[in-house]
Amino acid sequence: MDQLRQSVSTEIQSGRIGDPVFLRCFYQISKSNLLEDAVATVINLADSWITSQIEYTQTQQDDCQITTLLRFADGESALLCVNQLDQESMIDFHLIGSRGTIYYQARIPLEDADVK
Repeated sequence: MDQLRQSVSTEIQSGRIGDPVFLRCFYQISKSNLLEDAVATVINLADSWITSQIEYTQTQQDDCQITTLLRFADGESALLCVNQLDQESMIDFHLIGSRGTIYYQARIPLEDADVK
């Protein structure tokens, strides 16, 4: 996950997508992982790519899914959905900027080091 974080950060710093304004992220994890750890990981990703402070958080949870909406101080937002499935972990996201979009989809495991 650190490689993903760094790659996207490099693209943001290059100015290719402008300022990030919206992140939509779906993270499917295997049932052997904790939902809360995965949510912390994607919140950290959003917070590292969107530079203003998180101002508001709304979370809804059930047995196999957590959905979190983040609103940032400068008007940016993020919709983060993490769910547990009987399959290999996978992440799918769109990071929309003021001048472009990054789309990424891959099988990517949740590692203990990802939760910071």
